[in-house]
Amino acid sequence: MRDTRLDPLPSELRRRRAQAAAEFETGIKWIDGCPTAVGTEVMSALETFTNMPGRVLNMADKRLGIHDSREWVSANRLRGEGDDHERLDALAAVVNAFVWLSETDEELEDSGYSNRPDEEPEYNLDAFIEVVNDRLLHARSDWLFEDGRFQERGNYVMHSEVLRPATVLLGDDPVFRTASDAFQSALTRLSKNETDVALTQAATSLQEFFRALGVEGNSVSDQLDKAQRQKVITPADRSLMKPLVAWVNADRSDRGNAHRHREGDVTKADAWLMMHVVGALMVRLSNRDPRDIVAAREKREADDAAKREEARRAEREAAATAAAAREPDPWEQLGRDREDTPF
Repeated sequence: MRDTRLDPLPSELRRRRAQAAAEFETGIKWIDGCPTAVGTEVMSALETFTNMPGRVLNMADKRLGIHDSREWVSANRLRGEGDDHERLDALAAVVNAFVWLSETDEELEDSGYSNRPDEEPEYNLDAFIEVVNDRLLHARSDWLFEDGRFQERGNYVMHSEVLRPATVLLGDDPVFRTASDAFQSALTRLSKNETDVALTQAATSLQEFFRALGVEGNSVSDQLDKAQRQKVITPADRSLMKPLVAWVNADRSDRGNAHRHREGDVTKADAWLMMHVVGALMVRLSNRDPRDIVAAREKREADDAAKREEARRAEREAAATAAAAREPDPWEQLGRDREDTPF
């Protein structure tokens, strides 16, 4: 059953409708940070979707480089301390800690009472990430958590239709490991505003993708020509891709960090366009529909989640069976038969 505890309230839904109407006239303006309103909602989600929020905050503070504080700095930042950029770092640290603990934390929490069982950690990861991404999107923050990492959203439609299928395609097949590393490096460099390096890394990922397909060459243009001769692509594919590859090579040569350029020559828009072109080319070369690529990943994740839940259910049933079969503690019978001792 879908968790609806932190679904947007009617007032928020009305605000979103008004926002959509205004943006229809003015366009969307993305912000590079995390507003306080988002941070407070994430704190509420943290306390709702895990019974171990303290463990998450402890790990998040360590990620932020804070080890000896008497209170949780990450929580304070989410609730309003610091600026939007510091809050974004705190948000990322909290989400990454939540993800890690949801997969690794099995340590029971001492109940503090002899007559109460120790508490088993619980993390509702999917519901937590859903709230985080929903609030970031509707605050028009240029960030989201997807495929195991925080990344810049860029143009959301282009991200969903191009960048995500490309990252999933590369990440799911070990054959494309080198291309995947270069593509992820481009995204990371872009997130740090190192746009010139991002251009070069994006083009490198395309070269490495061709190499993974068995097509060598000194440049992407050479590889495209050889790909046709090796029947990796058709003549029609080559005619379609040639202008795009020529643009990739030209943009890399003119403005990538492998060549001299003036500071400010490479804008974030230039780098985003390069990422989208390269991502689209790799998905096209894979001969797979972008929706199929993403759907296959989502099915695997759902199957894995179902297996984990089944394993946890079996463990709970086994523990309950063992507890039922255990002989009663004689001290628990004390007083039941009006005896002073159980012997």
